[in-house]
Amino acid sequence: MKKHQIIFDEMRSLSPYYLTLSGIYLAIVTVLCCAFGGDFSLPIGAVYGIVLSALNFLMLGKSAQTAMTKPTPKSAQTYMNIVYCVRYLGLFALLTAAALIPFINLIAAVIPLFFVRIAITVREIIKERAERSEKKEE
Repeated sequence: MKKHQIIFDEMRSLSPYYLTLSGIYLAIVTVLCCAFGGDFSLPIGAVYGIVLSALNFLMLGKSAQTAMTKPTPKSAQTYMNIVYCVRYLGLFALLTAAALIPFINLIAAVIPLFFVRIAITVREIIKERAERSEKKEE
């Protein structure tokens, strides 16, 4: 198995849900942009947030997989705590930059950070319903 195969499999299984949420969000933001006089900071902020969210999830997966290779649970926990802090400090820095850059809407950039959690929840609900319907058919 490739080194990061689990990460890519997880991202591949989440991608339809994540891309659907992102597409709906971009469509709504684009309509709002056109409705309120062409403020292009909304769609730019949305794209910025979607990219940040995807990179944040990828880094989480890679760090979790690396933590699994640590010799003791204590060292794995320490590693995850350090990476967690670094990841969120980086995210904070990038969102601060977005707040300071006039052509990126900060609120539009923050909203996509919740898309991964929503995608995971929707995927699990759909999986659970599919398993229930399979059991009923048997």
